[in-house]
Amino acid sequence: MDVESAYNLIENAISAGRPAHGYLIVGDVRGDALELAERVLVLLFGPEHVKDHAHPDIHWLAPELKSRVISVESMHERLVDPMSQTAFSGGWKAGVVIAADRMKKESANAFLKTLEEPTPQTIFLLLTSCPEQILPTIISRCQRIDLMQPGERRLAEPWLSRVLTVLSDPAAHGVVGKAAAAMRFAGILEELKEKAEELVNEETADEDDGPGEESTKEQFSALVSSRYREFRTDFALTADSWFRDIAVVRTAGSDVPLRNPDYRAILVDRASRITKAQAFRNVEAVEEMSRAFDRNMKEDTVLFAFTDAVQFGVEVK
Repeated sequence: MDVESAYNLIENAISAGRPAHGYLIVGDVRGDALELAERVLVLLFGPEHVKDHAHPDIHWLAPELKSRVISVESMHERLVDPMSQTAFSGGWKAGVVIAADRMKKESANAFLKTLEEPTPQTIFLLLTSCPEQILPTIISRCQRIDLMQPGERRLAEPWLSRVLTVLSDPAAHGVVGKAAAAMRFAGILEELKEKAEELVNEETADEDDGPGEESTKEQFSALVSSRYREFRTDFALTADSWFRDIAVVRTAGSDVPLRNPDYRAILVDRASRITKAQAFRNVEAVEEMSRAFDRNMKEDTVLFAFTDAVQFGVEVK
């Protein structure tokens, strides 16, 4: 959904007197998601003081500079407590959470209580690019707006090309070939762990003396884990895009739009070597892999199970 369509949806709900108490806006938290949030705020409060975040009835909350998380203290101070007060202008109150996926467990639970029992004329706008890292109980109480199109999120280079190289390798068949593919995927994930730590090191080292605390070892570990889970999600989405391309070709023909157009010839050949049932089973195997990652199962085991379950389409006809 584009920003204009999403805005019209929310505007119509507000005009009809039936807006959701909370909207989960999935997109670039400094780009299209923020643009949509600001347009909704202008609708409710007018253009004054929205862009500069100065309206007294709009309460903004973002990760703290040093820790890169939203603590329970800042949740209460900047959002929960102010939102419980009477609106300064006597009308709407709005709470905007930028990078809502960075809420710690305690802050998420504190926010949940407010979201469950909002005061009249209250609206919450939760901005995130990683909805999978938000408590399901929060997601279930919000109307989700997806600005990020399916398949849009994938790995950055050079890891994207490396994953696609493994997926397109003609040797990925049989016990040995599939095991080799799993080990190559494991190596890529290990590099992504190192990259996550490197990025968090840079972020925490480069901050000035603004709000927030110096990262403790526990906080640092949590930040690295959070960043790595983002990378791992992108890894799964890259695999998903590959096997969905094969399934689309297998069911709709070779001329359909693909998410990996540079690999069209390979994808068409792979689709010709498997049945429709196998093509859809491959997509399910990616989803099972993602769920296993979310359950914190041992990654090597998950990857071996994944490569064993899929039909890469390189078997001899």
